[in-house]
Amino acid sequence: MMSQHSKMPGLISKRCTQSTGNLTFGSDYFLTANPSLHFNDGISSACEADDDLISFADEEAEDSAAKNELTPWKILITDDDKNVHETTLLALSGVRIHGRPLQFLHAYSAGEARQLLQSIPDIALILLDVVMETVDAGLRLVEAIRGEMNQHDIKIVLRTGQPGYAPEDTVSHQFSIDGYTTKSKLTRSLLISVLSDILGDAHKANSFAS
Repeated sequence: MMSQHSKMPGLISKRCTQSTGNLTFGSDYFLTANPSLHFNDGISSACEADDDLISFADEEAEDSAAKNELTPWKILITDDDKNVHETTLLALSGVRIHGRPLQFLHAYSAGEARQLLQSIPDIALILLDVVMETVDAGLRLVEAIRGEMNQHDIKIVLRTGQPGYAPEDTVSHQFSIDGYTTKSKLTRSLLISVLSDILGDAHKANSFAS
């Protein structure tokens, strides 16, 4: 069905395909605020349901957008310090990022994080410590995630309490990470800002897909 504005204010001209018997023809008609279109017996219109189809499509898009807003971001906290897990939960309690709540997973070593990443496919972001089992356990995990595990959509934010083992300039150039922070300077507002910025691309991608 094709629609175009008519030359008469308040009216919309639509093109409908009608059929009667073996004859098919087109006609223009005008819709007012209370359209009433009548055809002779035996004539059917192919344009009657078009508005309903558009309405259904709009409703489906709204439902999909609402579902995306309710789906939590899964964030994997990977740190060998239990206190870091607790303070992170406290700082982000009740926080929503781009309209979506946060769900937290916990790993206390690079090995535990690796197991979770292999079993849970939709983790959105990792808050990753550098020094755990070894002084470079976090960096080795980054290499495994991007290389061996071939996971490039997961966002990785390094959080280190010992930046001497992993200077920001060096790490940012050598490893495929999305963010870098030091624990001593990481405030609640800064952490929320980092998550919002880094998850922004994923949010846009989900919105476009919807």
